[in-house]
Amino acid sequence: MLDTLFIKQAERTPDAVAVSHPDAREQLTYAELDLAADGVARLLRDRGVGPGSFVGVCLPQGCRRIAAFLGAWRAGAAYVSMEPEQPANRHRFILEDSGASCVITSPELADRFPPELVLTDAGPAAAADLPRLAPPVVAPDAPAIVYYTSGTTGTPKGVLVGHASIAHFLANVAGPDPDLSLGPGDRTAQLTSPAFDAITYELWATLTSGATLVVLPRELLTDGGLLGEEYRRHGITAMITATSVFHEIALQNPAAFAPLRLLLVGGEAMDPRRARDVLATLSGTLANVYGPTETTTFVIRHVVSGVTDETRIIPIGTPLPGLEAHVLDEELRPVPDGVRGELYMSGPCLSLGYLNRPEQTARVFVPHPERPGLALYRTGDLVRRDADGVLVYLGRTDHQVKVRGHRVELGEIEARLLAHPEVANACVVLRGEESDRGLAGFVVPAGTAGPDTAARVREDLARELPEWMVPRLTVVDRLPLTPVGKVDRTALAALDLRRGAGGPGAAAPADAPAEDGLSPLERVLSAMWRDLLEVDSLTPEDDFFKIGGHSILLGRLSARIRRDLGIRPPLRSFYSHATLGAQARMLESHAPDPAAVAALASAGGSGAEAPAAGAGGVRTDTEGAVAGAEGVVAGAEGVVAGAGQEGRA
Repeated sequence: MLDTLFIKQAERTPDAVAVSHPDAREQLTYAELDLAADGVARLLRDRGVGPGSFVGVCLPQGCRRIAAFLGAWRAGAAYVSMEPEQPANRHRFILEDSGASCVITSPELADRFPPELVLTDAGPAAAADLPRLAPPVVAPDAPAIVYYTSGTTGTPKGVLVGHASIAHFLANVAGPDPDLSLGPGDRTAQLTSPAFDAITYELWATLTSGATLVVLPRELLTDGGLLGEEYRRHGITAMITATSVFHEIALQNPAAFAPLRLLLVGGEAMDPRRARDVLATLSGTLANVYGPTETTTFVIRHVVSGVTDETRIIPIGTPLPGLEAHVLDEELRPVPDGVRGELYMSGPCLSLGYLNRPEQTARVFVPHPERPGLALYRTGDLVRRDADGVLVYLGRTDHQVKVRGHRVELGEIEARLLAHPEVANACVVLRGEESDRGLAGFVVPAGTAGPDTAARVREDLARELPEWMVPRLTVVDRLPLTPVGKVDRTALAALDLRRGAGGPGAAAPADAPAEDGLSPLERVLSAMWRDLLEVDSLTPEDDFFKIGGHSILLGRLSARIRRDLGIRPPLRSFYSHATLGAQARMLESHAPDPAAVAALASAGGSGAEAPAAGAGGVRTDTEGAVAGAEGVVAGAEGVVAGAGQEGRA
């Protein structure tokens, strides 16, 4: 069904560029992408793949991945969208849990999967003289894509997104909503992780409209200066991104978005100050969008305009055509306008539920109280509806949070921690504001804690969970309790986690190592790390990511190095040189000005403040996020927040 939409577009614009991958020096026209999809489909059909099958796709960014997605559809299957940067154990779980007939992957990742299921030669196109494979007959309610999301029980769950739901979504952001539509001449940035459903808009709204998809390195999402340069270089006109990324780029360089005709932002509450900064130079439309994976990408949108100094909140808006948003009380009764209630969605947007999890499906896809045979999806989000029908987000009903655009169930992380043999008790909380939001885990050791207990537990956790779900860990001798005996999450969120800081119930950390033995460049880098990571001291062996770093902080580090040292190492180099010593050696290879290094080293390193935003500069802004309950994290499903999804971030 969806493949047919692409085929029709390929017939209309066969010679138009469908996908451009500048870094790989590759591009495919619509006709060439159609041919490549045919080649994948033939290989899959030879493996017995057909309607009702699931095909895992675990490939890096580029033309091959998009051809594999289309090829799975042309073979009649649904594809299981997998992020190559996730841990091997999670890949194996997803493949086994989905029951995929095979997995299309790269030779570098092939050893993660059972050999009999691996297909690594799915890139070549079919012969041009072969007739195109006829698309199989696929029922509208057949699965098209499986996205795995965090689960409350400690186990990820696969959301089955159907052909009809995606087709409805594409039709209703293309015609009735011209501000959100794409068309020939548009160039959409491909930056979203394949594990998250915002890529549905990014890929398929582009490739069914005659627009061009431009594959760009995801590291750009951490650096406003570089992002703006690349957008101008490649003529990007459209982008969808996480709110956390939007906030970070707006803090660094709001003019980075200026060339865009369309900028869609979702995943958390949008800060009016950041919106105002971006609107000052944006040439096109800024839209705040909302929608969990279970409702197919986004289902509510609000075109942002007229933001003033007095604006305190950006609404999530009104539903797409054909959809209904219900604000209900605990008895599923409508609440009056202006009154807080839980948001339920209904209409053709709803997914098909969770793969092989009927009980979890039944808990959130509930019968419509007034329309027998129809379902409502319970979002878990609290909202109010204004008199003009516009929805305003107010918070969550549970412990689900958003971290740099990713939907995270704290219970899944806590379950993993509690299963660790060295952990007797554990709690995970969300700390920080805006793009600095991050997870902090507190563990009570099962025995005597050593100086490396937290590092060892975190390392084990990283083998099971995606990086954005691995918290910064602190060993404590007890978890603080409220007067009624529950874990006091507020007290934990307020603890000072700097190395050597301690806090209520905190175990005394090991003595901080001295930095006297660091080289001048290591001292400069150490000062930058300490400012960004809020640690007291460092050694050359400390790993940026293991002590709390992530992609957004790495983007700030990169921008600061450009500013203070006058060098521009590739962002990828920071990921492959993660320790302080390795990063210093990497920076040395780019020949920083010795006088600048000496001056900064003698002055104690780089200052925290950066210059006002400009072509490549960074602006540091420490103002808090939107105040009050209306400014907390929103529930739209995860758009990518960083490099390599996040590379390591």
